[in-house]
Amino acid sequence: MTNLKLEGSSGSALRQCIAAVRRGGVVSVPGIYAGPIHGFLFGDAFDKGLTFKMGQTHVHNYLPQLLEHIENGDLSPDLIITHRMKLEDAAEGYRIFDKKEEDCRKVILTP
Repeated sequence: MTNLKLEGSSGSALRQCIAAVRRGGVVSVPGIYAGPIHGFLFGDAFDKGLTFKMGQTHVHNYLPQLLEHIENGDLSPDLIITHRMKLEDAAEGYRIFDKKEEDCRKVILTP
C-alpha cells in the first residue's frame, strides 16, 4: 500500500489527492472541515471510482499512543507548531490561524 499525505484546509489538498490517487483508490480526509470546499473535482473522483473515508479524528482514542511517541522522542510536535502564545493572546492566535497569516499551522497557548 502506498500512502500520500497532503496537508491543508483549503480545497487544494483535496484536489491534489484526487489527482494523485489511483483508479479505485481511497482518499482519507481526517480532521475538521467546515463550510464549502471550493473546486472539489467531483467528476474526476467519480470517473476514477474513488472511495472517500472522512470524519473527525478520534482524538481520545489515539491520544495516549500519540503522547507516548512524543515522550519517547519518536515524534516531534515542533514540526507543525508555528506559533506559541500566552493564553491571554488566544483571540489573536485564533485570528492568525483563521486568516492563514504568517504561515500559521498550529498555535500553542501557554498559561
